[in-house]
Amino acid sequence: MIQRITIPDTSFYSCFIGDIERPDHLLKILNANRFKFIAAKIICSEIERKLTDTELKQKIFQKIEMFSYYEYGEILRPLFSEEEMKKGEQEVIVISYILNFKKEHFIAILDDKTPKNFLKRLIQTPSGIVMGTIGFIGLCASDGIFEKEEAVSVLILIKGSKFRVNDKIIDVVIQRIHGTQL
Repeated sequence: MIQRITIPDTSFYSCFIGDIERPDHLLKILNANRFKFIAAKIICSEIERKLTDTELKQKIFQKIEMFSYYEYGEILRPLFSEEEMKKGEQEVIVISYILNFKKEHFIAILDDKTPKNFLKRLIQTPSGIVMGTIGFIGLCASDGIFEKEEAVSVLILIKGSKFRVNDKIIDVVIQRIHGTQL
C-alpha cells in the first residue's frame, strides 16, 4: 500500500496529546501505515515540549520522518510576522510547497485559518490536499483507520475540549461519516 505523505502542524498532535488527552488515537493513526508523517524542527520541538511521557514520545517520534529543509522558511519572512515565523505553520507551508513543486502527492494539515488559506492559494494542483485536523479524522474514518462510531466519538471529544474549532465544522464531518448531509 502506498503511504500518503502527511504534513501536520503541531495543533494536530496537540489535539490528541493535550486537548482530548487521547494519545492512543494518535498512535492508532500513526501506526496504521497509511500515511507517511513528515515534520521539521520547529514542529518536532513543539511536540516534544508537550510530551512528558518518554515512552509515548519515543512511539510518536519513531513514526515521524524529519524533513531537512535548510531554513527555506526564511523566504516567507516578508509574508509572516516574527511570531508566526516561530511557529510550525511556516514549516508545513514550505514542505508542502517543495513537495508540490516535485509533483508529489501529499496532505497538509493546518488548523489556523490564515496559513491554511494561504497554502490553499499557493497549492492549486491536485497533488496537494490542505485540510484541518477535523477533516483528517473524517478521512481516517473513510480509510478504515477508525470505525465510524470511533471517529464520531473522537470528534465529540474534540467538540468538548479546548481545541479551537467551530462546532459546525465538526457537525459537518460527523454527518459525512454517517453518510448524511445537513
